[in-house]
Amino acid sequence: MRGKKRDIGGIIKIGEFPLRWSVKSEPIWKSTDGDIGLRLSVVRHDETLTRHGTPKAWRELILQFPFEKPKHASRFPERPDVTPEKLTAAISIAMEAGWEPHSRGRAMELILEEGDI
Repeated sequence: MRGKKRDIGGIIKIGEFPLRWSVKSEPIWKSTDGDIGLRLSVVRHDETLTRHGTPKAWRELILQFPFEKPKHASRFPERPDVTPEKLTAAISIAMEAGWEPHSRGRAMELILEEGDI
């Protein structure tokens, strides 16, 4: 049986913004929408509270890494190795595509291709 999603994440600084990232979902093999790669959630790391005492909400970025086919006959997809360099490159691509860490609003989802990172 496969375990739960990895409870990993951290803070990475790109430009002037510290960003908090975490695993949103593990790779999914043959869902109704096709194979889905590892998805990471990225949001501006900010300890500022609103006037109601809740943390400020920033626009979320959802990065979907390419789905990796299993090397061996398995019912589980491979877990991609996300390095700080790959994560920085992916976030930079998202910023070029219009994601602004200091903005608010609906989440932006970016599906990365093999050649992107």
